[in-house]
Amino acid sequence: MNKIPAKKIKQFYKRFANGEQYIELNPISGEIVNQDKQYYWQQRGVYNKVQPLLAVYSKDLTENQLYGKTGLVSLLEPWQRKYNSIMNAHDEHLVLTSCGYMFVEDGSVDVDELCEEGLAPGKVLVYRQGSHPPVFEKPVLNNEPYFEAADYCYNQMIQICNMFISNIKSEKVQPDGYLCECEKDHK
Repeated sequence: MNKIPAKKIKQFYKRFANGEQYIELNPISGEIVNQDKQYYWQQRGVYNKVQPLLAVYSKDLTENQLYGKTGLVSLLEPWQRKYNSIMNAHDEHLVLTSCGYMFVEDGSVDVDELCEEGLAPGKVLVYRQGSHPPVFEKPVLNNEPYFEAADYCYNQMIQICNMFISNIKSEKVQPDGYLCECEKDHK
């Protein structure tokens, strides 16, 4: 496996911290690429929590300590991606619950026509005489699990920052931060 230059790693983590969280660092070529997601909802919003944390915690840190291969941003990246996925799932949940569900008796309406045209305000829905009329139900909106999971992720990010800073201050790590041998060669 090729060693990725430290300059490229720093460039990737700087862009990630600045909100470009749809990018990936290709481990083979070392190139920064846009990551195409499998599902449309994975392309949704970025809820950048890294940048505000860096504003608070990065005062006395070097560039290597912030953006290096084992720097602060590299430790926050998986939690930021998890936070984004939770909030995007919450957005999808809101969309589904705002529309509601329609239950119809089998054969009472033309399902193909309904799927093609959809329901618009004022649309007349024709159903077979003698069958039960369509029933609309709004699902119960429960945001609590999403917010609990998002809060957990954010609290983990704060804890990572605190531990990283305390390790730097207690000099348990090298003066340059968490530099590995490959980064020292490219410094």
